[in-house]
Amino acid sequence: MPNVCILASTLVTGGAERVAQALARGLGRFGLRPSVACLHAPGPVGEELLELGLPFISGLAHGSRDPMAVSRLARSLRRLDIDLLYCLDHHDALFVGGIASKIAGVRRRVLGVHSTGLWGKASSFTLSDKLIMPLYDEVVALAKPHADYIERICSIESSRISIIPNGVDTERFKPISSEKERRLLRGTLGITDDSFVIVIVAALRPEKNHEMLIRSILTLPDPLEPRLLIVGEGQEAQKLHTLVEESGLRDRVEFMGGRGDVNEVLAASDLFVLCSHPVVETFPLSLLEAMASGLPVVATRVGSIDEILKDRCQGIVIEPGDEEELTRSIAEMMTDEGMSKEMGKRGRRRVVEHFSENDMIGSYAELFHTLLGTGMEGRGSQD
Repeated sequence: MPNVCILASTLVTGGAERVAQALARGLGRFGLRPSVACLHAPGPVGEELLELGLPFISGLAHGSRDPMAVSRLARSLRRLDIDLLYCLDHHDALFVGGIASKIAGVRRRVLGVHSTGLWGKASSFTLSDKLIMPLYDEVVALAKPHADYIERICSIESSRISIIPNGVDTERFKPISSEKERRLLRGTLGITDDSFVIVIVAALRPEKNHEMLIRSILTLPDPLEPRLLIVGEGQEAQKLHTLVEESGLRDRVEFMGGRGDVNEVLAASDLFVLCSHPVVETFPLSLLEAMASGLPVVATRVGSIDEILKDRCQGIVIEPGDEEELTRSIAEMMTDEGMSKEMGKRGRRRVVEHFSENDMIGSYAELFHTLLGTGMEGRGSQD
């Protein structure tokens, strides 16, 4: 079995990191032996992976610009006899991984890109990123527009770009099977049966635009008074808490922080909202998780949203920053229960058929085997 090392700076809670977690858990089903390396601390996702008993190395870099990190990683890659390096698009990991894997004689390198840009900046790729990227044999994009962006911004020829969409665990993220179970679950979360619950799962950062959603809740026409659950942590927490207090929404908005039971929060909710500004979103896992949970969605047209869902089929797609349209769409979802439920059912089918976690892992495994010249016939059945 070829040895694959998954490299990151650290594995915090984020989309790219959760894809890395899925690969670490699932590549073994496809005839590959995974290991994980973090230049710094393992992070929350890394801590979970440590429990699997996989080869796991962390603390390879002593500080943000440790020149010895390359040699430490190279020694580790040699010791583990790594055949292929899969690197997340963390700046230091991309740089250190590209050089260290060459020194260690690793046969193939794959870079997984999950970003399109940073808030307030034209590109998330630095000059050093672009200089090192030619060392990688293949770059993985999440959708065709994402691949076009990488080709244009980083001058990577299209023949070296593979498209593998994100996928989610459709057994973990699924609708509640009965109204009785749903009432019980809502009870554990402190949600009353008659509440219409809107949920947003996103880091509390400016680009996620929580402010617009809070203002929309405030301006909904009477008698619509939904409850809003905000799942996530981040730098905007205090600002958003103040906005809620000043708006008189304290009894209707709950900040839930980081959660390990996001699947249950989604299953207990009625509507999912993603209201991000342009540039920063690529192929949001949180949106796929909500759709897999049977929730209708209202999402801004950012990243590759149009490749995930069709407007007025699995949800409503609005223009970024259009607060009035967001308010109208939420009101429509709340007042047309039949439409909302049908959208939720279609969304669940869409994810099961096109964006399952097992299919995603299989696509990565197929790419890795192709680059290494090994086969995966008969592999990939789920246990």
